[in-house]
Amino acid sequence: MSENYIVDMKEFKISKVVSTQLEVGEICEWAHISTDQPTLENDSDIDNKQIFQLQCDQFVKASQKLNDRFHRKENKLIKLNGNLVNNLKGKASIIALQNNQNKNEQQREEKQDYSDDEYNQAQIGKGEESPDKKVFRLSENNIHKNEKEFENGKRNRIVELQLKKIEIQQISFIETWDQLKRSQDIKEQIQFLEHKSSLFVKLIGCFSVHLKNTRLINEKNQVCIMAETSFNDNNDYHFRMLYTIYCQLMTTDYCLRYGYHWEMIGFQGTDPATDLRNTGILGLVQMLAFISDYKLYVKSALNTLSKMNIPFCITLINITSFVLVSLRDNKLNYLINQEDSVISVINKLYFAGFHLLIKALKKEKMIFNKIGVLLTNVRKQIHEYPQKLIQQFQHDIQLFYKLNDK
Repeated sequence: MSENYIVDMKEFKISKVVSTQLEVGEICEWAHISTDQPTLENDSDIDNKQIFQLQCDQFVKASQKLNDRFHRKENKLIKLNGNLVNNLKGKASIIALQNNQNKNEQQREEKQDYSDDEYNQAQIGKGEESPDKKVFRLSENNIHKNEKEFENGKRNRIVELQLKKIEIQQISFIETWDQLKRSQDIKEQIQFLEHKSSLFVKLIGCFSVHLKNTRLINEKNQVCIMAETSFNDNNDYHFRMLYTIYCQLMTTDYCLRYGYHWEMIGFQGTDPATDLRNTGILGLVQMLAFISDYKLYVKSALNTLSKMNIPFCITLINITSFVLVSLRDNKLNYLINQEDSVISVINKLYFAGFHLLIKALKKEKMIFNKIGVLLTNVRKQIHEYPQKLIQQFQHDIQLFYKLNDK
């Protein structure tokens, strides 16, 4: 054998176990052998060949052990990596679920604040707009949302008002008077009074033997009972009177039962019923009669008192209380017998008393803190000179309409 053949055989046997030249050197060093083995010139006897063969065999065995060791480490590493990968996958799945849950919650919150179209538009532009643009977009969306809600509310309010207008209709004085005096409550109280002694009737001031017939006596009792009847929200005619008074004075088609709008026509608060304690529903009946007969004059008087900061309806209620005192004191019996009507006389005196106050306010240019003096004078005139007061009013009201009615 030549020297080159022996070296080739060494490398061939080692290359069967390992693949690279670097690994061949490392394995040989670990097995305490060298690739530079003795040549045939130095191998003078058979023992050197046997030693070489033995060393080669040892090298192969060492290489196999080393490969087995590498395989065990690789399998162990694969197993460890597999468990680690599985754990990481599990954690990643949990994190993904949490992120999806948080994202869904955020989307639900955004959908609550915006409509579907606004939400979709926000998602399209997400990540592509500056904070300033986002604030502007959200503000604009809120404005559009508020405008839409306002329009819907306004539309619903109009529908509601139309329904209310159908349910609540204005009422005339004639219809009011006819319905109230024929109401069951009034009839029952009149029957109760008829069974009482004359002394008791005189104490409540609702009976007079000086009236010429029973019909006038009953009518007077009806008026007195109305003055004692409180405003009742369950009675349609009560609210229809109040409703008509406001609508006629303010030239509108609708008003609410409660609210500060009542102060515009001279009541003292949000509930006008609380101002009717002294006159009951008779105060509303006479207001309605005044508006029905002299609407233009009444609206002019409302404007006059408003400029002076004098409550219009409260003033009218005071005039009703003055007339009621004269009626109960039988100061109006002569006029009632002459007119053959109780309600006609007290209404005319009511109009005249208010007109006297208006004339005094315009003439003297009195301020609010002097109104008490004028009211005292009006009460005296109503009580002592009712016929003269009525005649003066009839003259003045004709002149007013001659100058103002177009």
